[in-house]
Amino acid sequence: MLKVTMLPSVAGGIGHISRTASLARALRQLEPGVGVDYVLDSERLRPFNIEATERMGFPARLLPPRTRQTRDAIIREFFGDTDVIVDDTARYLLPLRSIVPRAAWVSIPLFPVGDELFMDWPFMSQMDAIIWAYAPVFGIPPELERFRDKLLHTGPFLQIDGIPDKAAARAELGIGGAEQALVYAPRGFPFGIEFGHRVLSAVYAAIEGLRATRFPRLRLILLAVSQPQELHGVVGVPEQLPPWVETHGVIKPEQALRFEQAADIVVAEGTSTMHECAALRTPLLIIPGIIAETQILGERLSEHRAATRVPIEYVTPESIAAAIEFILADHEARAATTARAHQLVTKGGGAHAAAERVLEIAATRSHSRAAAAMP
Repeated sequence: MLKVTMLPSVAGGIGHISRTASLARALRQLEPGVGVDYVLDSERLRPFNIEATERMGFPARLLPPRTRQTRDAIIREFFGDTDVIVDDTARYLLPLRSIVPRAAWVSIPLFPVGDELFMDWPFMSQMDAIIWAYAPVFGIPPELERFRDKLLHTGPFLQIDGIPDKAAARAELGIGGAEQALVYAPRGFPFGIEFGHRVLSAVYAAIEGLRATRFPRLRLILLAVSQPQELHGVVGVPEQLPPWVETHGVIKPEQALRFEQAADIVVAEGTSTMHECAALRTPLLIIPGIIAETQILGERLSEHRAATRVPIEYVTPESIAAAIEFILADHEARAATTARAHQLVTKGGGAHAAAERVLEIAATRSHSRAAAAMP
């Protein structure tokens, strides 16, 4: 049986988990018998990523700390029977490949935070394939041009087939026709406590104020809040939340997509949420996280009038309230905005195209091994 091991970055939010989960589901659609498991590097692990992986339906193993004495045995135990390793922004582990040379290696890089796409060229040159999973509006960074022969620009990994339409999703989640719902996933504040608390404080205060004026039926739905204590200490957010605030823990991707589909507005900090909501034609209020990919995608969508963007330095209850009111006020403008976002994001083949490349590489490796074994 073909085995693929996902090796996502687990030092930040859950976007790397959800992206590789989309790829895993696409692999199983193309080849139902494929085995997929996850290895999470315990040396860089944020614990909520364990729950995120399990909620997405995949077994997760924790790669223990390695020393010079224990390294080889640990890597053979975890990757010795793997045919393809897929890392999502974890290519720093590539040197371990020399211990398990039978495995192919596919890398899904992050849009450069600094200069790592250039500085990591010795790693990138050893990959069997590089998957660029960003919307066409991003283009290809010049640092990747030297790897054109192994580079596949798939666009984002979107798995929205089977998600009900907006009316059905709202009925399923108990959102009434006269209500407006804003969805936001704090996700353990991956861009830092100061950033995350500022966003949530402003969003809460904005909705509280709008409920007292133009939008008395406006609700706040918070996803990826594993424990209510995570919200304690956020300025203006009471420990006892009012009835118009609904919280959920880390949920499966298909359930998160239902909330995004049902929402009147989604607050998006990261690229995965921006991509999903653009594909679903859900209005976006973008507060870009403080890394290059989120900043650039937020800027591009805003420039094309495909989303409303409020940079973190301008986030206040007043600015967020104005943005919410602007989005909710004009149905025709909202429809045109979401149509532009959809057009800018949904091209390239996504997870299906990436899965085809992974299977192609696995088959090529298998044939090469069989040929080498022939007398």
